[in-house]
Amino acid sequence: MFVRQHKSVDESEPSSDEEVFRFPRKVRNIIVSSSSSENEDLYESEDFEELLANLGIEEENEQIDTVGSSDNIQWKEFTGKQKSFEFTGKSGLLVELPSNITAGETLSLFLNEQVIDLMVKETNRYAENKLDHNTSSEQARINRWKPTNSEEIKIFLGLLLWMGLVQVPLTTYWSTDSLYNFPFPRSKMSRNRFELLLSNLHFANNVAIQCNNRLGKVLPLVEILTNNYQQIFLPGSEIVVDETMVPWRGRLIFRQYIPTKSHKYGIKLFKLCSTEGYTWSTKIYAGRDSSEIQRVGIAEKVCFELINKLLNEGRTLYIDNFYTSYELAVKLLNFKTHVVGTVRHNRKFMPKAVMLHPLKRGEIISREDDNGIVVLKWRDVRDVRILSSKHAPIMVPISDSSTLRGRPPKIKPLAVIAYNTGKSGIDRSDQMASYATTIRKSIKWYRKLAIHFLIGTSVVNAHVVYQKATNKNIQIRKFRELIVREWLESENARPQAVHKASHRLQIRKNPQGKSIRRMCVRCYAKQRETLQRQDARKNVQKTITYCPECPQSPQLCLKCFNEYHN
Repeated sequence: MFVRQHKSVDESEPSSDEEVFRFPRKVRNIIVSSSSSENEDLYESEDFEELLANLGIEEENEQIDTVGSSDNIQWKEFTGKQKSFEFTGKSGLLVELPSNITAGETLSLFLNEQVIDLMVKETNRYAENKLDHNTSSEQARINRWKPTNSEEIKIFLGLLLWMGLVQVPLTTYWSTDSLYNFPFPRSKMSRNRFELLLSNLHFANNVAIQCNNRLGKVLPLVEILTNNYQQIFLPGSEIVVDETMVPWRGRLIFRQYIPTKSHKYGIKLFKLCSTEGYTWSTKIYAGRDSSEIQRVGIAEKVCFELINKLLNEGRTLYIDNFYTSYELAVKLLNFKTHVVGTVRHNRKFMPKAVMLHPLKRGEIISREDDNGIVVLKWRDVRDVRILSSKHAPIMVPISDSSTLRGRPPKIKPLAVIAYNTGKSGIDRSDQMASYATTIRKSIKWYRKLAIHFLIGTSVVNAHVVYQKATNKNIQIRKFRELIVREWLESENARPQAVHKASHRLQIRKNPQGKSIRRMCVRCYAKQRETLQRQDARKNVQKTITYCPECPQSPQLCLKCFNEYHN
């Protein structure tokens, strides 16, 4: 029984997959894959060979290759019918920035007041709602919640950036063990306060989210950030679309599995990047929408959504074989946009004279249609198939290390060289975001996704803008260090000076009016510098007084109260 050949769900294609079957079987698979299921019995009949003869498929070196009776595509030898579009759009920085702009100021272009205010508003709303419905004990951490503000959220984000530079378990950052003992985070925020902010971090009003909106918890933040990305910088004549993965192994209806990615399980993001690695637009994949009829494929739909504002300006789009199709190339030519991308061997409407022709290493074969779209196959270690509406199927030499050693230069098709160069933009973006990553385990998918945009994508974009504005070449890790120093060591990031007149000691009492005696937090902190927790608790002084005006209303003895407020 003949089995239908399915498309591979993997992004990469196995090498030499045309040589797996004999030629008649390959033709059989192509015809069946582009036909309806009700006609499959035809290809099991004795008349199949006669059908092949009628179609003229036995001629391997045919000059004109017609795809099928449903279209009028004719693939011929290359004659140079490609269209040429002059790039008429803007590119580069869209705002005037001083040449002495700092790293922190650059990141603030993206994480601006609108972003910070959204985080403050929704985090406070979410925490207060938890307090209203709290049924836990009095010792629960949520009962110590105090409303946050923009200054504290900025310190919180700065600490997240610093944690990407110094990667240890979360609770270890505030450890006083001699192996760790980082004074930096303790001087900015207590561990309890940091964990309280992290557990209540929110970006949308839960009441206002529509029931069928899977991305409602993170979409307000992503929309603001995307708008900021597009207001600051504009890609040039070459752009690239591809997907990336935010790691996530928890239960989620739109979690994806892509075995070729470094993070195989996660949330898939479609991104449009410039050749510098600047992320200009994004789309979060939340699963197939069953409420509407899919008139076009997901790949074509994603491409048009991401590049919609960049059409009709003479750009070139680089894509991989998940997105590349003949239909997409024709449609984008109508919008003065070229397409260069790898092609899957079983993609519809491709010239069979190219797809099925066996090649030796170094050989190339190509065909061109009336629109100037060229499909070529070049044999290197494996077959490489490229569709290009811009490049002629010519071989050009490339310079590499072998050329310096006196060997003859290697030659590759011009479209392959252009594809490797153009596609590197999104790889560079993912690579820089992976350095000093702050993504950690979490039970909230939207929080992990939001931190990826806040501390990953936004920092990489700020790095690109900073280098453009200052004309400096700086490593991404050094750029992160500059942001941390500026955000957490500046006067604005330091705790504001408190005045003794507005702060006073009060006696802490329970609902029955009885005094509550607890350890002085500062005395305990001093003991913990030299003693273990159990020994410190035994020797620390206890008091019934506290300061209600200080953050988290700490228990303080009179001596520590005077030292702290002076």
